[in-house]
Amino acid sequence: MPPIPTEDLNTKPHGEGPKFTSLVDATYEMAKKILPFLARRQIPLTPDNYRIFYDYFLGLKPELSKRVDELLESDCRFNPEISEEIFRSFYQPDEFQVVSIAKVSDQIALISESLTHNLGTTIDNTSHYREILSETVNQMTAVRLEDNSLKNLVDNLLEETNTALSSQNDLASHIEKTRNLIMSLTTELKDQTRLANIDELTQLYNRRFLAQKINQLIPGGENQTALSVLMFDLDRFKKINDTWGHNIGDKVLMLCAKIIKNNAGSNYLPVRFGGEEFLVICPGLEKAGAVILAENIRYQVESTQVTIRGKTIPVTISGGVAQFTVGDAWEELIARADKALYEAKQSGRNRIIEL
Repeated sequence: MPPIPTEDLNTKPHGEGPKFTSLVDATYEMAKKILPFLARRQIPLTPDNYRIFYDYFLGLKPELSKRVDELLESDCRFNPEISEEIFRSFYQPDEFQVVSIAKVSDQIALISESLTHNLGTTIDNTSHYREILSETVNQMTAVRLEDNSLKNLVDNLLEETNTALSSQNDLASHIEKTRNLIMSLTTELKDQTRLANIDELTQLYNRRFLAQKINQLIPGGENQTALSVLMFDLDRFKKINDTWGHNIGDKVLMLCAKIIKNNAGSNYLPVRFGGEEFLVICPGLEKAGAVILAENIRYQVESTQVTIRGKTIPVTISGGVAQFTVGDAWEELIARADKALYEAKQSGRNRIIEL
């Protein structure tokens, strides 16, 4: 296979790369070069292959470019084994180390949003070009019928045009599939990120998510608004598990979590803190309002009937309330709420104590 024509790339494949004004421009321009190139040579569009040919076009790795040239000139098929051999030979492990899921998801979402937009533009351009080619076919056919002296020339042009038209149809379909895959990947990553932050049983936020968010919620600097914390613990939950089994215990947990979540609404952050303990982080809420909110939750839990095999199980919850004061670390704030909860337990359960 002959080397890639520079006019086909609008840039030198192994020289200094083209200058782009933004990441979006770069993504778009490279996608326009790489995707048709891979499609014409029937090279699978995999992440490894895209990375290899991205660097190949920009000339970022001369030895890689040399190796790819050799394979292209020998008409080598880029099967998974060849791609893996190239990737392992020219990319160090630290170039593709795994980072946290949140960081990866954010990066992929940003890149895929840009790439999806650019692929859409590419499809529009491809569709426009396809219309022009179709019109050209019709015009050429008319000329061939009217003037036999142009027959050979027009026949050759028709053959090339029809080939290009078929290629454009295949490319448009391939790009559309690629765009759909990217959109699906973005959605899946967002879902996975969300699931990583959610407690599976109760569907409340988990402690991991709390650790990520709490420092953003703690007032500081000009952000001196109120912040209150509610901490709850189900009363005698071990007895429910021991008497009725863990399946029933899980249902009680889910019931209480639903009540807490409904009361927290969209303004506050409900968290399963561990076991049968729950937190509600309330930005902008003074202690008096937080006590009222906690009492509403306590009352609704107490008033909800849980019936198993005709017998009603009493379910109650105790709570502690604390308000942020200037200079608090979040651990100190939660410790005060925990202390208030302990006092509620010690003084008879099924009550709310504030500190």
